[in-house]
Amino acid sequence: MSAPAPGGSAPAGSDSGGAALGGAWSAPALLGLLVAEFRKMMSTAAWWALMLPAALIALLVTWVTAAAAGLAFTPSLAQALALGSFAAKFAVVLGLVCATSENRHRTLTTSYLTAPGRPQLLLAKIVVGALFGAACAVFSALFGLLGMLIGGGGGAVSGTEFGSVLAVSAVSVLVFALWAVLGVGLGTLINNQLAAIVGVLVYLLLVEQIISGLASLSNFGRIDDYLPGGSASASLTGLAGSEPFGGSFSGLGLPWWLALLIFFGYAVVAVLAGAAAAQRRDVT
Repeated sequence: MSAPAPGGSAPAGSDSGGAALGGAWSAPALLGLLVAEFRKMMSTAAWWALMLPAALIALLVTWVTAAAAGLAFTPSLAQALALGSFAAKFAVVLGLVCATSENRHRTLTTSYLTAPGRPQLLLAKIVVGALFGAACAVFSALFGLLGMLIGGGGGAVSGTEFGSVLAVSAVSVLVFALWAVLGVGLGTLINNQLAAIVGVLVYLLLVEQIISGLASLSNFGRIDDYLPGGSASASLTGLAGSEPFGGSFSGLGLPWWLALLIFFGYAVVAVLAGAAAAQRRDVT
């Protein structure tokens, strides 16, 4: 049994675990990881190669809906559709790329060895992914507004409707950030860039639509707002508060904030699953 150190102090190394833990989660250590992850994203063309088409699609959707006024799309609903149903898909790919690019380029082992810990590295990727997702939302929302002006002239957005468009655009920043966080979680879980991107897009564009269709034909009814893609879209279309073609646009008509909470839950589950997989993964 070790003798007490001179002066009555505790044996050497008795508090090394606490000191290491404090250092691992210290502000300088986390800031260093954030700067490193930000530089990694900026060093590739992925971020602007995904933001640009997202913005152009948002512009196209709002342009078409503003020009086709007979479809009864209000500006706020057009913005919600452009951002939630189309441009947001690029935000989740941004998150997937943020999480899987190091595995693709064989730098993940080095990052694990130099980082204070795997949870800290994942946290840095989540924050950076969320920031890039939010930036994608701002960029896409601005182009969506531009599309309205082009399609409907100066009177496309006016009065109280402009406030609704701004509200949809503001909430889209959070939605896109959550999409990116969900992408980081799934990318960390799957750990293969091609498989992750293809799998997520196939689910969002095909599988979720099949699930919704089958549920609507059965006793379950419409469950769109409870699925990942549907809840994210409903948080924006519900906020727009429009009912084109004489019916509620979102599947179950959930309040926008409740749909957003459901989507937040999916993002949290994806991150927790990714963290558990990363902690057990052997990268040697």
